[in-house]
Amino acid sequence: MQSLSSSSIDGTLLTLSSVGILLAAFACLGSKLFNRYVAYYGFQSVLLSFAAAVVAYHYDSAELWALAVITLALKGIAIPVATQRLLLHRLDLKRDVALSTGLSTSLIVGALLTAFAYLVIEPADLPHGVVAASVVPLSTAVVLLGGLAMVVRRHTVAQLIGWLITENGVFLGAITLVATFPFIVEAGIFLDLVAATLIMVVFVSGITRRLAEATSSELRGLQG
Repeated sequence: MQSLSSSSIDGTLLTLSSVGILLAAFACLGSKLFNRYVAYYGFQSVLLSFAAAVVAYHYDSAELWALAVITLALKGIAIPVATQRLLLHRLDLKRDVALSTGLSTSLIVGALLTAFAYLVIEPADLPHGVVAASVVPLSTAVVLLGGLAMVVRRHTVAQLIGWLITENGVFLGAITLVATFPFIVEAGIFLDLVAATLIMVVFVSGITRRLAEATSSELRGLQG
């Protein structure tokens, strides 16, 4: 199977979409508004589905086409919409003030992590000119930024989105490096992650609703 060249149109589109995915991760890291936070994640997932479609077109893979469609439907549309309606609107979540560091500090650390990814991640086994040589550091940077978002954000919903951003980075690297994975393996890993995400959303929603409905006397009863 011919490698995806960085000088080809497909390689250029994949690189540009990867850069967009990284910028969306930075946008999430620098936003305090929950609705924008979720919207940036949805935009990132749409770009991820586009990247998967580019790889599917290049290798003429029906399995990757199906994976791109699933990514768009679930990660790009279903999860952001469900998060908006089930968590943000019902619980009236607007602005995230539970930050362990300032936004400017978070962005600086994110830039340093991105530089670290480019300095350390060198796919030496790949021939020169292969698009994966530039996309793999980008996907690694997205993983690191998602992990950073989980660390600096203290609200559970914000940490959940950070975890999903990390998963997007892993998925981007996977479709770039291992385009020949059997479809059942790719779909199984992907659906397991989606199922875990939905379980986390339901768990967070239930716990938050219970706390919101609890009376002050019930909360005082929880003290030791």
